[in-house]
Amino acid sequence: MSKGNLSPEQRRFIDDLAGLLSAWSMPGNAARLYGYLQMMNEPVSLDDIARDLEISKSNACTAAKVLEEHGNARRLGERGTKRVFYVAGDDPGAPLRKQAQTLGRMAELITARKASVATGAARERMAGLAGFHKALQNAMEAVILPERRQDAA
Repeated sequence: MSKGNLSPEQRRFIDDLAGLLSAWSMPGNAARLYGYLQMMNEPVSLDDIARDLEISKSNACTAAKVLEEHGNARRLGERGTKRVFYVAGDDPGAPLRKQAQTLGRMAELITARKASVATGAARERMAGLAGFHKALQNAMEAVILPERRQDAA
């Protein structure tokens, strides 16, 4: 099998970034594709991805779908054909929006129910936890939401 069009340094970058992304439970091929798309100046086909990452076309397709579902990649069609191309997502904050929303829901749940499920030190601890989750949500949203970034500027 051909070694594709990547330099050794590009391969190291892709593998090192994939190693870091594994801490967020991103599948290996999706993590490698994420790094690959960050380096590409033009849209790439599944054939390009498979060749350069040395994976099967079906694995390339699966990885691309994972990234697309989370907003890390965007699919582009070619008019008049079934061929698809992929590019890096336009909004690096897209994958983090669900996590920020979850933090807010956790803060709301804990705040609303702490009095009915805990007393004393446990209730105080839960209040602190709710405050932590809300503060983390606000901090994340200040960075990932375009309207919040403009308000902060």
